[in-house]
Amino acid sequence: MTTLHRPLSVSLLFLLLSAAPGLAREPRTARAPEPLLSLLEPAGEGCEWVRLQPLSAVRQVIARLAVDCQGGATALSRDGKHGAARFWRGGVSAPVTGRPTFPERFPSPAFRDRLFLVDVETATATELPLPGSGELIEFGFDAEGQLLGLTLQKPTPEQERQREAEIDGTRVVLETDDGRRPLLTHAFQWRDGAWKRREVKATTDTTGTRALTLRQKPGERSSRALDPRFTPEELEDDVVLDQLYAFSPEEPEGEWTLLRKGGFRLAVWSIPFGEEEEEALTTGLVRKVDKQKVSALPGFPLRPNDLASIQARGAFLLLSLADSGAHPYLYRGGKLVWNSESARAVTFWPSPPGK
Repeated sequence: MTTLHRPLSVSLLFLLLSAAPGLAREPRTARAPEPLLSLLEPAGEGCEWVRLQPLSAVRQVIARLAVDCQGGATALSRDGKHGAARFWRGGVSAPVTGRPTFPERFPSPAFRDRLFLVDVETATATELPLPGSGELIEFGFDAEGQLLGLTLQKPTPEQERQREAEIDGTRVVLETDDGRRPLLTHAFQWRDGAWKRREVKATTDTTGTRALTLRQKPGERSSRALDPRFTPEELEDDVVLDQLYAFSPEEPEGEWTLLRKGGFRLAVWSIPFGEEEEEALTTGLVRKVDKQKVSALPGFPLRPNDLASIQARGAFLLLSLADSGAHPYLYRGGKLVWNSESARAVTFWPSPPGK
């Protein structure tokens, strides 16, 4: 006996296929998750360290500090539970030459260098003394969550005559060749309520704290994220270069180079930097490159005379003044989604470990 089956209707067939796990239609690509930002923002006569969701304007204050935000820099431990904020005269943006787009006001005579240790979970801050032996140049947390401070120190006249220094019983021979200025650099660790020296090396005014082995230990810190230095790639595409030619400034001297950040390709007017000129400095003249199409970032105000910082996280691109992290502009693709004229030290909040 033959059993006849009616053909499935188109609508029923679609429902069955949709319900089958292996045959379901591919979902649409989800929109990129909202990034988290770390920033310093003036609040009355003080400064607040804020964790911000810029698109939804969700704002969490993780520390209220009785200081002016000018000169501020931050660092976070890898687990995001501890932070440090430092305020010093050197934490400002400088132009390549001449007058910048956004001149910094001169610090008041009452300004003093200050450092705070922050418990992010309880939103409390404790002021710490600065490490001895020179000026604090860099700071951050090592893998164990201990705060490190890296300093530079001028040798005494006697040490320069002797061409060596004795530090904690260790003989350190100064670098006095090539006409560079000899310096000492130290690495300290904050432990048990005091700074403990962990390393000391001879260095120069061009090498600085890079002579320290422990310089590789500190994790997320705004001074690194906001550094304008990068290793440029040569732009060789004539179609792209022809589009950039009209924007090339007469001053400052530089060249168009390629900078890759995350999934972004950017044409940057860059200034050669360093003794071997293997590095370059990012300026505010930046163009987005998609295949062979060059486009400006809407509303971005920085110019070739400004040093700039460029950061990327997923589909988001964050540009600001270098070093100070002021005047930040956040883009998703080529669209401006957030900016601030008051925030400083703006960086992406570190991703949780393992992500």
